[in-house]
Amino acid sequence: MTSATRAYAYAAPSSPVDGRLGSATSGGRALSGPAVDPRFLSGAVTRTAPAAAALLGVARAAVEVSR
Repeated sequence: MTSATRAYAYAAPSSPVDGRLGSATSGGRALSGPAVDPRFLSGAVTRTAPAAAALLGVARAAVEVSR
């Protein structure tokens, strides 16, 4: 049996930038192929409760993956 260790790090923390949420990434794939800083979405939050619930869901998933 072998074991593997994975290191996962963001370039910077997600934070508000000019009144918008700047979500940090650690790379990924875009339609054009591998990307250092892919953009997954853009727009404005018009309904805060569903947006907050989605962010909490992502945070919970990240905690589970890191265990």
